[in-house]
Amino acid sequence: MSESPPPLPETLARLDARIAEKRLDRGEVLDTRALSGRTALPEGEIRALLDGEAPPEDKVDDRIRGRVRALYEAYLAESGRRPADVCREVAARLGISEKWARSLLNGDKMPNVPDLTRLAEFFHIDQGTKFFTDPAAVALNAALQRTLQELEGGTEEGPLLKFTIKHGVVTLALRGKRLTPRKQEALVLMLEGLLGGEEAER
Repeated sequence: MSESPPPLPETLARLDARIAEKRLDRGEVLDTRALSGRTALPEGEIRALLDGEAPPEDKVDDRIRGRVRALYEAYLAESGRRPADVCREVAARLGISEKWARSLLNGDKMPNVPDLTRLAEFFHIDQGTKFFTDPAAVALNAALQRTLQELEGGTEEGPLLKFTIKHGVVTLALRGKRLTPRKQEALVLMLEGLLGGEEAER
């Protein structure tokens, strides 16, 4: 049985200690826009939680519908696909009408558990239905645990982490991809070469 992660205040305290130790910018490491993309939480809510404020009271149904809509809007923005095409594909995946799929994705209707499971699969959400149902503090804490592990060197992303710290780069947009150590080393070599080339041209 896996150990439960520490509560959000403890995670934030550890993050702040690492950020200070490595002389990083807290606003860049704990980027609210990036965290919003990873959690489907509103930026304002994330900002309040990062500042130690209590999360606002909400109903589970509102939470689920809001996160489905946020995920759908982010997917449209990133993929550049037309809403009608996405609704059609989701309708086929869930076995429902396109009209009902549109209502679900827009947050107007409440998905049932099987629909929520398939939506998590469609949007490639590793956490499954928990992504939609977890309280805001729990959802943010899960995302911050990954950041903390990277800062503490507890993931396989060692070469990339060392590179980002060395060059003052806070994040690399790998779109959720996990690279093997060999691939990381190859990427770091390429990036080092590019940066070296830029310095030579100055």
